[in-house]
Amino acid sequence: MVRFDPNNWYWLASDGRLYSSAVEGLIDAGSSDYQAWLASGNFATLWPRDDAGNQTVAALQAVLTRYGLFVDLVAYANAAQWAKATGGYVATIDGQQVTFKTDSDGRDLMTSKAARLQQPNPPAFVQWQVGPTNFVNIAATDFIRIATGADDFVQSTFDKLAAALAGIGTGSITTRAQVDAALA
Repeated sequence: MVRFDPNNWYWLASDGRLYSSAVEGLIDAGSSDYQAWLASGNFATLWPRDDAGNQTVAALQAVLTRYGLFVDLVAYANAAQWAKATGGYVATIDGQQVTFKTDSDGRDLMTSKAARLQQPNPPAFVQWQVGPTNFVNIAATDFIRIATGADDFVQSTFDKLAAALAGIGTGSITTRAQVDAALA
C-alpha cells in the first residue's frame, strides 16, 4: 500500500515539470530516485491548479506550505523573511527584555500611538500590553524610540531579503543555510 509522505513525494505538471519534495525543487523525470519511487508502486500527484486553472508555482506552494516545504529557495527566502518581520521586536525597558508585536496589527497600533505622542499635549507615559495579562509602563519618548526601532527592524528584513534574492538569482546563494545567514 502506498502511503503519502509529504517529505518524499512528487508533483507532475501537464507540461512535464516534476517537483520533488525530497530535494524541494524541480527534477528530471529520468532521475534514478524518481524511477525507484515509481517502481515501488508510487505515482506522482497532479500539480495543483490556481483559480484560473493554471498549474503555477504559487498553486503548488499553497499545497506545500502546510507541510513546511517550499517550491524553491525564493519561496523559502520569502517565508523566512516574513517570519522574521512578523516575529516581534525586542526592546529593553527598565532592564527587562520586552517583545513588541510586529505583525500588521501590532505595527499599526504602535505607529498610531507614536503619532499621537508627537502631537500637542501627549501623555507622559503609555501603558502597553505585551502579553495576555502583562502591561509595561513606558515613557512617551521611549515608546517613540521603540516604535521607530520596530519599524527599522522590519524594514531591515526586507533589505536583507532583497540581497538574499539577488544572491539566489546570481547563484551565490544555493542553500537554506545561506539564505538564513543572509537574513540574520
